[in-house]
Amino acid sequence: MPRGRPAAQHLIVAENEILNRQLILEEKWNIRELCSSSRHRMLEWCARRRLIRNKFTCDDCLVPCGLVTRGDRIDGKEWYCKHCEKKKSVRYSSFFERSHIPLYHLVLLIYCWCKEIMQKYIVDESSLSHTSVVDWNNFCREVCDEWLRQNPMEIGGVDNNGQPLVVEIDESKFFHRTYHRGLWRPGHWVFGGVERDSGKCFLVEILPGTHIISDRWASYANITNLGGCIYTHEVIVHGDHFVDPNDNEIHTQNIENLWMRLKRKLRWQYGTSDELFLSYLHEFLWRNSIPKEKTFVYFLAAISEVYNVE
Repeated sequence: MPRGRPAAQHLIVAENEILNRQLILEEKWNIRELCSSSRHRMLEWCARRRLIRNKFTCDDCLVPCGLVTRGDRIDGKEWYCKHCEKKKSVRYSSFFERSHIPLYHLVLLIYCWCKEIMQKYIVDESSLSHTSVVDWNNFCREVCDEWLRQNPMEIGGVDNNGQPLVVEIDESKFFHRTYHRGLWRPGHWVFGGVERDSGKCFLVEILPGTHIISDRWASYANITNLGGCIYTHEVIVHGDHFVDPNDNEIHTQNIENLWMRLKRKLRWQYGTSDELFLSYLHEFLWRNSIPKEKTFVYFLAAISEVYNVE
């Protein structure tokens, strides 16, 4: 008896192979393992981590589309509805949708960005154009920007014992060498804060109850009057000390260290691009919020959250 046509494949991988956020964060990857993936295996790798759709339902017919082989497609597969003959890329609505670069190259680009590998080195080793590498570095920073928007960070307030958490605040100027005390000049002024115990830094409002430590800059003079006196405030004069000689718990060393790390990173990796400055800042904030040794898997999780393909 002749065999019928095989049933269409409707999934890239079995549903029980899809990883949740916690399982993604527990993974460890190196560049050798990523480089060994074939086109088909990389498609499955991305589906397991929710970077691309594992299945697709036709918008018109509301039935599952089949996953069909197409040798002329960059990924070798596409979604196909047998009822209306509609076709969709396996990258549809994903982080990778706007690119025609092979998936394994894009995953390697992400890995290199996470490891802060110089763009020139990536170009030399990947055979990709300088424009492509720069573009995808920018796309990665866009993910950081959107993730921070979706997950606003709360810092300060009070601890479990009702005691004020200490947040150090300060202002710093970027991409301009001349400092004029008390004046806002052209360039990039950044107002930031660091929660002393956790190391979390912010670009958002500090919660009521916070104990604020700053230098004696004119703009901070009325902090104690904000919102009906909901903050306490102490001053460090940079011209005299970074630590109060009468109380070594009152200092702004953590925020000064934050500026130093941020400026070093910008000088080393990015130069002085005014247009992209805010995205550089958001990248730094995102990296500062996660364990450095797990940047790659945290970024995979961030992609799956920002580009929710399910």
